[in-house]
Amino acid sequence: MATPKDAERTGAEAARGPGLAKARATLLSETTSVRTSDAVWREAFAEADVISEGAVRDETEGRVWYGSTSLLVPLDARLTAPYEPHALAERDLHARLRATRIARAEAQVRAPASLGTIQCELRFSKDPRGLRVDVDVEAALIESPKRRESRGPARPE
Repeated sequence: MATPKDAERTGAEAARGPGLAKARATLLSETTSVRTSDAVWREAFAEADVISEGAVRDETEGRVWYGSTSLLVPLDARLTAPYEPHALAERDLHARLRATRIARAEAQVRAPASLGTIQCELRFSKDPRGLRVDVDVEAALIESPKRRESRGPARPE
């Protein structure tokens, strides 16, 4: 629809099209992602029941810690509605990070030496009492040279 201002524009100006439109800031934006509260996860994971186990294996690269930590997190499903607690936690960075940190702390307490960089595999599942998180941990042991020498050469299994 042409306006009186369009009629005043000369040939070169008219060929470029309409002028810039001003953008307005909006208070809310619609998105498909879900945001969660770290405070709720902190409280829930603080009350979790934790069970851990693990052992050291001699590998060709050195000694490696392999362990597993299971967490039973009491979480009311009404807090995560309309989502299932395990489905929400599985995709939430706060929940994944808290589970990983707990598993690392548990592994470090049980390991005979300091742990190097850890690799974790997390599984989230339903539980009647809330949320169940299983974390498998793998990390190389950081040992002093004296300790390594006293053990002797690594034995292949």
